[in-house]
Amino acid sequence: MHMIPIYKNKTELIEALIKPNDVVLDVGFWGQGVSHTRENWVHNILKKKAREVYGVDLEFDEAFVSPQDHYQKTSAEHADFKGITFDVVFASDLIEHLSNPGLFLEATKKQLKSGGSLIMTTPNCFNLFNIVEKFSKGEPTVNHDHTCYFNDKTLKQLLQKNGYNSISYAYVYSLDLTHKESVKKKILNFFYFLISQVTPRYIETLVVIARA
Repeated sequence: MHMIPIYKNKTELIEALIKPNDVVLDVGFWGQGVSHTRENWVHNILKKKAREVYGVDLEFDEAFVSPQDHYQKTSAEHADFKGITFDVVFASDLIEHLSNPGLFLEATKKQLKSGGSLIMTTPNCFNLFNIVEKFSKGEPTVNHDHTCYFNDKTLKQLLQKNGYNSISYAYVYSLDLTHKESVKKKILNFFYFLISQVTPRYIETLVVIARA
């Protein structure tokens, strides 16, 4: 049996990894695939769990965030809350969008408290759905804004090159996205469930928890 944690969704992930007294920086908080009006918007879940939450994104509607000084419109690579450090930097499905992931990790390390954690989620490049599409379509369907693929080994290399030495992994079974599924996808979901009972290696979303 595998020992790597598998979380049902991001809500369960946050419940397990974020402490009530944490001060959290949520990087890329606005563009997380779920509307800010929904209960399962990751930023809302973080705000309900943590003591204090800050946010960074290139664009967001200022009418829906408060207090204003907790938010910055800037890139993940250049975010800097002067004089504030964080227990957790949370980057949900962000790193695969960046032009300079190493620069992001370097900037993040400076914003973490001693002993603080960087928690990232990213699509697992070897998830079952990608593998099937590789056979059936030649290449998996990729978000038009993604710049790279990751798995646990490549992320470990990247993190270590940027000064992170304590690294652990988990998986998120499914994302809270609602869309109509084809018959093919429903059949794949059945096999996805069966395989996940044996190994987490083909699960859709990889989680990395890193400390400098």
